[in-house]
Amino acid sequence: MVTFISCFLSSVFLSLSLRLNDFSISLLISVAVPPEELYATQLTQLQEMGFFDTQENIRALTASGGNVHAAVERLLGNLGQ
Repeated sequence: MVTFISCFLSSVFLSLSLRLNDFSISLLISVAVPPEELYATQLTQLQEMGFFDTQENIRALTASGGNVHAAVERLLGNLGQ
């Protein structure tokens, strides 16, 4: 007998827990979310601040874990390079 215990979907991970008789199985599956979707809000914020190079913005956001403040600092540090 398989009993469904929980399923949680975030923008990055799918966690699935199953109970099979006396055994519990937990799966953590990475869901491939394009950075344009993952950082959509942050990309909009950066564009509103005058940073229009989407690919450079994505690199900065990825390096900063989505932190806009840190991404801006990184982008300003890369000016002229």
